[in-house]
Amino acid sequence: MLDGGDYSMGTAFGAAIRETGAELQLMSRMGYDAITIGNHEYDLGPDGLAMAIDVAVKAGRIPAVVASNTNFAAVDAALTGLQRLAREGVIRRYVVVERGGMRLGIFGLIGRQAGFYAVGAGGVTFSDPVETAKEMVKLLRETEKVDVVICLSHGGLEKAKDGSCTDGEDVQLVKAVPGIDVVIGGHTHTALEEAIIVNGRTPVVQAGKYGENLGELVITLDGDKLQVESY
Repeated sequence: MLDGGDYSMGTAFGAAIRETGAELQLMSRMGYDAITIGNHEYDLGPDGLAMAIDVAVKAGRIPAVVASNTNFAAVDAALTGLQRLAREGVIRRYVVVERGGMRLGIFGLIGRQAGFYAVGAGGVTFSDPVETAKEMVKLLRETEKVDVVICLSHGGLEKAKDGSCTDGEDVQLVKAVPGIDVVIGGHTHTALEEAIIVNGRTPVVQAGKYGENLGELVITLDGDKLQVESY
């Protein structure tokens, strides 16, 4: 169970996250394994985001928060909470999940446009998503020896004049970094009815907004050959 970012804000409940971390607590109970941070998570500022995560952690287990191209290193009092959460491994660059004898390497990116719209991020900076993805794929393949590389990409898709979606940051990311096996997208609130297959093998999927849909992707892997069985 994975989420491509903007898990908070957008409804009246968002006003309370600084105090309760309610979304993260709920997602934990729903069985989410990993999530990434979208631009709207910064709407209450980096200190507000840190407080919400911290409260949820103290209340119990939360999904792994993966933010591979997000940098909290600036000297800024508002970043101390996020810096501490990163040191403690609550926010990390990637996570490896083992299921059914397979190792799944999961990393998270915020796209260029989403990074631009993260107006509440303050001193948080975002590295180039493509270069970060190349680094993550190499690390997960060679060091962590994963079988499948999954990117939680808060980059998004572009809608064509006929309403179809075949391009956008999530698609361009896979074209630039073909070592990614699966992209779980976010940011543009696109409810894809069919997976976009990039480079003849990598599915890009996105399930819309507000928890209206749950996407289920079934893939098979035979050596390096990846096949989408259903979505």
